Amino acid sequence: MSDPLSSESFFQNFIKLKREVFELNKLFEVNNLINSTDSFYTLAEKFIKFIKLHYDPQGVAFFAPDGDKFKVLCDENLSDFCSFEFINKGEGIWQIIENGIPFLVIDEEEKNIYNQFFERNKLNDLHSMLWVPFVQEGEVIAILTLGRKNQSERYTEEDISFIKKASSQISSPLWKHKQHEARESQTTELQKTLHNISILYNIGQAMNFIDDLKKLLKIILGKAVQNIGAQKGSLMLYDATTEDLAVKVVYGIPDKEVEEKINEGIFECTRIKIGEGIAGNVFQSKRAIITNLGSDDPRFKQSTESKVDSILCIPLIVKEEVIGVINITNKQDGKFFNQDDLDFMGALANQAAIAINNAQLYELATTDGLTKLFIYRHFHYLLDNEIRRSNRYRHKVSLLMMDIDNFKNINDTYGHQVGDEVLRQTSQVILRTVRKIDMACRYGGEEFAIILPETAKESSRKIAERLRHHIEEIAVTTKDGSIVRPTISVGISSFPDDANTQEEIISKADKALYFAKRNGKNCVAEFNQDDCYIIQDVTAY
Repeated sequence: MSDPLSSESFFQNFIKLKREVFELNKLFEVNNLINSTDSFYTLAEKFIKFIKLHYDPQGVAFFAPDGDKFKVLCDENLSDFCSFEFINKGEGIWQIIENGIPFLVIDEEEKNIYNQFFERNKLNDLHSMLWVPFVQEGEVIAILTLGRKNQSERYTEEDISFIKKASSQISSPLWKHKQHEARESQTTELQKTLHNISILYNIGQAMNFIDDLKKLLKIILGKAVQNIGAQKGSLMLYDATTEDLAVKVVYGIPDKEVEEKINEGIFECTRIKIGEGIAGNVFQSKRAIITNLGSDDPRFKQSTESKVDSILCIPLIVKEEVIGVINITNKQDGKFFNQDDLDFMGALANQAAIAINNAQLYELATTDGLTKLFIYRHFHYLLDNEIRRSNRYRHKVSLLMMDIDNFKNINDTYGHQVGDEVLRQTSQVILRTVRKIDMACRYGGEEFAIILPETAKESSRKIAERLRHHIEEIAVTTKDGSIVRPTISVGISSFPDDANTQEEIISKADKALYFAKRNGKNCVAEFNQDDCYIIQDVTAY
């Protein structure tokens, strides 16, 4: 007859062995899921599925550290908690968490042991019973919260023991994934920073060698739109005379002809009042705005011509004074602007604001306010430089001296306002007609000078005739409805053909100019071999 105690002992050992085999199999499953994951998040996600499969808990949530808080990284049943945060230190519960051992958060009477902490952080809706901390090298790297087993049961000591083994098994891989991802993030951030520094350095170098404000604005805006990966943009500067923001350059408009006319000042865009729309708000507050609501944003100034999905607008600030704003519109591929875009644009705007301010000061010092042409003093500086270059590189430079015919009569008859408008429109025609390398200057009241670098007389004749014909097309309407149509007389001289010095080339061009005026006006004369000639039959203008 068998000993019943021995049978009972055998049975208990059998149950224990069976339990151990079961746990080994499950731990083997845990090991397999560890080997099949390559990130912190995917390992957490698969471990949650493993726990759900074997315990069917009432709820599961996996918390990971985010600064001084823990944030829900992933959960399968509690979508309301996907962005939940809670304070993790300074509580009695924190000391238990740091031990790295699973623990119950409710007592035998079903009361929450850490009720004050749970209520303050609104954690009761988690319905958690068991908390499982993951601790590695003294650092809490995650916390798993589990509701009741099989939706209603308490966890046994055996359950808690196994969960402890399983969580210990994945703690080290979780830690390694976290360290690896942190290193990758740092490397990516460093590469991005170096890339941005390189871009900003190249942009800064380009800015340093540009004193033409319009060209500088085009470069700044173009680089901004390209490097942010946007579709289009505009750069607005503050106009103190009208106390509003005026568009100076645009980039990325599908109709390139319209874009060019806006950039050349032929078409004027709608001006924005301070405090009006996104741009006006940014200017007034001195703070950048990102909005991915597009025209649905109530701050957006509605326009039938604007097709806006997202906007990044940043102020241009010099010595705490706002001088304008940069608007970047519509991220490519339907993406939205983010903090990285804002950081890059902030650095670019700091550089751009200083460069723009310097260019504005340079422009004020070297250009005439009415005509926007170079002033008399700067003309002499530019001409001296060109003559020096001509001597050094053995090329020719030509000079056009121009005078508006009968300008005194225009002023006397119609007043100085009409006279100023004639000067303004004449200078605009000059700027649109001459080449980019040419330098147009206001020499005197109604007299202009244009320096033509690397240009012999044959080419200068064509430029002069082109100017004369274009200015003939100007029509200024007076208050009484009269139409004023100005004409010009032009004199040409060339270095070194006609002159050996700066003074001589000016003197010879001036002689040719007055020869043209004495011979009927509205014509072009050329100085040649101590004499002057009216240019005729220049058909290719």
